[in-house]
Amino acid sequence: MNTNRCIATYRELLSLNEGENIASTLKNIYELLSFSKKIFSSSAVAEIFAYLCLHGASTALVLQISLNLPDATAYRALRHLRSLGVVIPAVKSSKRHKARGGPRPTVWALEGADTDEVATAMRLHYQMLSPKFRVAEKVAQTILEEYINKRNVSEISYKEIIIQVKELTIPFRTPDIAELAANYLHDRGIKIWR
Repeated sequence: MNTNRCIATYRELLSLNEGENIASTLKNIYELLSFSKKIFSSSAVAEIFAYLCLHGASTALVLQISLNLPDATAYRALRHLRSLGVVIPAVKSSKRHKARGGPRPTVWALEGADTDEVATAMRLHYQMLSPKFRVAEKVAQTILEEYINKRNVSEISYKEIIIQVKELTIPFRTPDIAELAANYLHDRGIKIWR
């Protein structure tokens, strides 16, 4: 733990209350500490809270996959955050055409999250349901780590993505995975030469 960074963060938070009297500032500090204690009592709750602070909204499935959490833990943490009034159910997805039964995903959002964050969470949820997308995401991460970061470049040709995908033995068609991986890399700011 970096104590100096924690102290700097608290000093910054306290400086926001400089115009108020000391009693009001102490009340704000107490409320902040009480809230923090409730949030950070569990590491899973803290991780999900941090994810939601960064992204604004998410579904339980996205949290499970992104944070590598068990199913029950993600739902328990979301329930805890909801009881604290931190998250609200933003959207419950409509039934997809030709979909089988089962629960429909709920997008959980921080109070005041904008509609783009909620839409992005829903899109990411449906992408993560696809086995092809999850394989392509792993391929793209491997390309990022082993090719782009090591060479310190911000571009790659589509042909090189195809070569990387062919080296892996995957049960899907190479062009499908290469296209999804290229889209994933493009979303991360990597130039794809076609």
